[in-house]
Amino acid sequence: MPHNHEWLARIKAVEREHSAMRLAADHLLEAAQADPSLIRGDLRRRDIVHAAAGLDGTYVIRLFAEFETGLRQYCETTRASHPPMRDLVNGVAAMCGVPDDRRDNVHLVRAYRNSLVHEREEEVEVVPINVARGYLCTFFSFLPPRW
Repeated sequence: MPHNHEWLARIKAVEREHSAMRLAADHLLEAAQADPSLIRGDLRRRDIVHAAAGLDGTYVIRLFAEFETGLRQYCETTRASHPPMRDLVNGVAAMCGVPDDRRDNVHLVRAYRNSLVHEREEEVEVVPINVARGYLCTFFSFLPPRW
């Protein structure tokens, strides 16, 4: 029987991984600036710059993937359907008494994640990784301790 703390830990672990990769990317950019010979093969400094610039979005996608997996696992214990993520968030929020503002925060992260994954042209609010982690973990904190 899973425990919601396991999913909170998994989401937080992704955030820590992001912090490690941010540190590594920043150090690599600094080192490559000082010594361009560090960059070999087809790799160029601009590739590292682009990778570093996309790092936050990449990890928001990872955060949301962990959240979605945990939420779907919870849903499978209560019903046998596989609803779209919007409906899943709304349904679990209603079942578990998640306040509307906390539910809406998850939808902000979901919309931002969708814009990154599907390259949608609609304007969405950028949700920094630490804010996204907070929103997703807060939502999970309303689920029963075990399911």
